[in-house]
Amino acid sequence: MNDRPTPKGDSWGAAFTIEDADLDYLYNLLLEEETPLTTAEMAQCIIRRRHQRELEARKRREQGATPYLPRETYTVGQKVAFNFPHPTLGTVVAVRPGRNPDYGDFDVIKVDFGDERGQREYAARFPNHVLNSQDLYHGEAELLSPEAIIEKYGALVAAKLEARLKASPEIVRLAGRWFPRALLATVNIGHLNLAEAVLDMAGGGPLPTEALLKEVDLPANINPRLQAFSLHYALQEDPRFDEVGPAGEVLWYLRRLEPLEVIYPPRRLENAAPEGDVPELPMHLAGLVAEIDDEWSPAPAVDASTGEQPHEMTITLTFPHRRVGTLPLSPRLASLFPTAYEAPRVLFTWVDVDTGERFPGWVVRQGRYVFGLDEWFRKLDFPVGGQLTVGAGASRGEVVIRASKRRPSREWVRMAAATPDGRLTFTMQKYNIGVHYDDLMVIAIQNPVAIDEVWLKSQNLPFPRLVADVFRELAKLNPQSAVHAKTLYAAVNVVRRCPPGPIFAQLLTQPYYVHVGDAYWRFDQSQWTE
Repeated sequence: MNDRPTPKGDSWGAAFTIEDADLDYLYNLLLEEETPLTTAEMAQCIIRRRHQRELEARKRREQGATPYLPRETYTVGQKVAFNFPHPTLGTVVAVRPGRNPDYGDFDVIKVDFGDERGQREYAARFPNHVLNSQDLYHGEAELLSPEAIIEKYGALVAAKLEARLKASPEIVRLAGRWFPRALLATVNIGHLNLAEAVLDMAGGGPLPTEALLKEVDLPANINPRLQAFSLHYALQEDPRFDEVGPAGEVLWYLRRLEPLEVIYPPRRLENAAPEGDVPELPMHLAGLVAEIDDEWSPAPAVDASTGEQPHEMTITLTFPHRRVGTLPLSPRLASLFPTAYEAPRVLFTWVDVDTGERFPGWVVRQGRYVFGLDEWFRKLDFPVGGQLTVGAGASRGEVVIRASKRRPSREWVRMAAATPDGRLTFTMQKYNIGVHYDDLMVIAIQNPVAIDEVWLKSQNLPFPRLVADVFRELAKLNPQSAVHAKTLYAAVNVVRRCPPGPIFAQLLTQPYYVHVGDAYWRFDQSQWTE
């Protein structure tokens, strides 16, 4: 038997399913309206349609249909009312004996629901069934209003609908809206060449679809919204064009004119951590992982203390991002930047709070970084370990940024340099700094090109050896020879991109590291073997 009965009270909850009839209804709706709809809009249409069907089913039940209960006996031609998975009416078209010795003597009735649901089978003359209690499935005396159902269950219905729509080859989604593929207007190569020329004249973009429509000259008898959707689809399928707008806003850019660092993620930012699980870290190290908020570390998407998304965040800059002109896109930090439904790259505008300067930035979602700060870093002579604040802007396409400026002064800091044989070394030197910084992570670098050569050479070193070499160099900088875990993380990332977890795991698992309190370690040379 199929279509096992489900209690009415759960009909809008976990048991709710999107039927083929729902998809047919939506398809016809899109054809009639010639207007693309969002998943949420279509979910509301389904809810209102189902609600109306429930009202009509109740009216039919009041006209003499028999409520379905598994314990009852039914005959061919009898009208039967069901409350699961939603109120509907069917006609018994066949009755046969059940064939399951585990359940004893019972019947199977075949019920015809008409065009929408077809014919389905149910148990009858079945006394020991949970649905024989009318109170369990007959639901409320009064139906919820469509608005109440949308408020309570709209997100769940939309999620289930989106899964069905994604699996359908007959419908396409662009910028969060759906439309039948067969009804898209024809956009030929000439139209696309014109769009490329318009974007080229605009410096690559960004331009909205409507601006391109004015130049490509699609047939005027086509619905304007359908024109935009059709051109949008054609541009999306052509590799020359990139859709780079934030969610809900369609903006186009010529891919060949985008910064190379946006199209091809820099190797400096690729996670080069060793494979394998990181052991559970003690509380003091786990707290440092959360504090560092590395984009390659597992982290909650919301503020752990409040359960809310932060309005701004302070970031301590590491060398890989300083070298490339980027910021990390950790799960928490990502909430401050515009995102997109599907586009891998999103163009936005940086706004410097102190100067009012505005300049382009790019969210590279798959690479977990935000690009566009190289010149800004250079103007401020921003050090590794320096701090800055990022916050949501006045619109969804803006992000505000502020350097934690202070009166410039010469400070004793770690200076990274390359040895003649291509290794990384550190000394303590005075360096002019004009921003607040994390004393445990600050590193001055006067010759980044030489450090690049060390980075290339270091890629072939085994990870434990690399961490040990960096640790021993750092240990020379103070009389106690102690190194803080955060300092080790910042220094290792000068020559190998790695989140803090695997680095801290080395401190816990290798015998030559000795914990001396808090997050400090010393190196036991007697336990070291080359």
